[in-house]
Amino acid sequence: MEKKTTTRYRRRTRPFLYLSIEEVLEAGITAAEETIEELTLIPNPGLGIFMMFAAIINKSIEEIKKIPVMRRGELVFEKRGEAVNYIKQWGKDVFILCGVKESNTISREEITELAAGNGSNELIDKQLKGLQGFDTRNKT
Repeated sequence: MEKKTTTRYRRRTRPFLYLSIEEVLEAGITAAEETIEELTLIPNPGLGIFMMFAAIINKSIEEIKKIPVMRRGELVFEKRGEAVNYIKQWGKDVFILCGVKESNTISREEITELAAGNGSNELIDKQLKGLQGFDTRNKT
């Protein structure tokens, strides 16, 4: 029986996980800058050999989307022990241990198409998001 899988994305060499390629692009990556990987994760992997391990939030995708990427704390680790220690630090009810079953590189063409498909100036979008965040923090 095949275990249920989930997907996350990351910029290679960075440990932060994203829900979509669009989130990676919103974080400021450019098509020529870095490599984006799609990671296929197996939650609660049990014993097995995996290329990496991840800690993902134990909530629905809709709830996770409401949390800013850098505050989520979803990370990928080279070793199982590192991931387990991270999860213990935050509490087992906060994160789920996942094994990385597969890692696929997203082609530069796909990234370029997505960036062009957004149809907006990313710098202006980032500045607007920053202003919106500043505005909500100062309404107390």
